[in-house]
Amino acid sequence: MFDRKTLALCCAVLAVLCGRAAAELATPCDQELCQAPSCRCSSTNTPGDLYVGDIPHFVVLSFDDAITVTNYPYYSHLQEKLNPDGCNIKMTFFVSHENTDYTMANDLYRHGHEIAVHSVTHKADVQNYWRVLNKTQWAAEIVDQKTMLSTYGNIPADKITGFRAPFLEVGGDGMYEALKESGFEYDCSWATLLYTPWYPDASALGALWPYTLDYQSIQEQTVGTKPTASVPGMWVAPMTDLKDNRDVECAMLDACESYEDELETSAAAVTELLKSNFKAHYNTRTPFGVYVHQSWFLYDDANNVTVRKDGFENFLDYVSNFPHVYVVTVQQLIDWVKSPVPTVDLDTLPSFQCQSTLLPEECPASGHKTCSYNAPLPIDQSEIYMKICEGICPDYYPYLGNTDGKQPYPAAALKNP
Repeated sequence: MFDRKTLALCCAVLAVLCGRAAAELATPCDQELCQAPSCRCSSTNTPGDLYVGDIPHFVVLSFDDAITVTNYPYYSHLQEKLNPDGCNIKMTFFVSHENTDYTMANDLYRHGHEIAVHSVTHKADVQNYWRVLNKTQWAAEIVDQKTMLSTYGNIPADKITGFRAPFLEVGGDGMYEALKESGFEYDCSWATLLYTPWYPDASALGALWPYTLDYQSIQEQTVGTKPTASVPGMWVAPMTDLKDNRDVECAMLDACESYEDELETSAAAVTELLKSNFKAHYNTRTPFGVYVHQSWFLYDDANNVTVRKDGFENFLDYVSNFPHVYVVTVQQLIDWVKSPVPTVDLDTLPSFQCQSTLLPEECPASGHKTCSYNAPLPIDQSEIYMKICEGICPDYYPYLGNTDGKQPYPAAALKNP
């Protein structure tokens, strides 16, 4: 039998818990209360109710994983392409830690590209790691990588606002709450097959624009766990599935088959795959996302190192002929959805103004350091190198829970010379 004091305490705790759950549970979206720029219902409606023919058609180009000496030259080459306003195209890089050259991440940032987070570890164990992470563990993967991009890449922390979960393994309420509490603005991990322009019922549905998690999302969950809580102001940039040359859906370009026949691909087949998906979005101007790992460009099944690059660049040249098509970052897309304007007024938005000089957060070559580490390491390698902008190499390899590299790993990892 509880005494009166214990009973009162239990009732108070229960009331708090019930109230908290009720307050956090997302409800159907209220269109009148959910208004830009801070809120948007999950919807296929054109932002701002603008006439579709007057608005820009955005192609969102992103790359996942480490920025390295292997892929950096290709990224630098792509950035030379221009949007209709004469400004260079912009891309988003979702960066993971292992093998990243932080000096190259800095250079891409200074050229106006978006540097976002793709976790520290990028562990391959989906079932036993990503799928069971709690809020605290998600926060560690997210915040620690943001910290290292800022510390070793000299990228302002407040400019790192986006996240993509490894393997698109959306982490439900815990992941989104961790993002919100860590100062992130958006997630771009959530794939959709149902809300695509080519789905059989697309005439009744259509493709989604970015939206916030203030209210319930209408988007179906294809990978990971769908959030149920209200996370005010946290944006979702849906990853609309592509349809490949076999008519099979694929969330990322890597998973699409661009075969011209059953045996080999070609530059023309790659271009046609991208053009057909772009055209499916064209009449509604819903964003067309091209999400890819750079490794996809390196080899096809016939070990031809140029076919995919040529086909991809042919597509970028194709869209450059449209006066209203812009290749942008995820953050730029969200900025426009917050404050939608016609194409002719696009330069009134701060993030769409041409960048005439490099951003000031310099990573001078004279300060570059290549830090080397030998086993034992927190990863399955005998040695690893990390290139940083400036300063002194950390004593131990920076990693999850040890971003400053001050703590030795088991058996005392060897220090830098």
